[in-house]
Amino acid sequence: MRLPQATCSRTEWRRRRRLRVIIRRFSLVGSGASLMILGVLSVPTPVPIGFVLFAVGLYLAARGSKRARRSVKHLRRQVPLLSRGLNSIKHRLPPRLQAFIERSDPDPQS
Repeated sequence: MRLPQATCSRTEWRRRRRLRVIIRRFSLVGSGASLMILGVLSVPTPVPIGFVLFAVGLYLAARGSKRARRSVKHLRRQVPLLSRGLNSIKHRLPPRLQAFIERSDPDPQS
């Protein structure tokens, strides 16, 4: 016995895809913000994991939001300590994070 095929109209397919995109962006920005908060809170601890958490959080938030992508470069320009910290841990991070840090560097010569 054959089961009836579930057909999906083009508009229904677009609506489902748009919902998946919205959920994905929301989860990226939410998890990025959570990691950034954890990173800021764990900077003064003896184990310097705070900068790494903050970098991963920035990356996730920037993947989910155009505004966050623009803000990262502005933030790094305004806070040189953050920019130097990200550049100092860049070699320890995965290639995607390294590329993100290089692209968002306001002064690539230094």
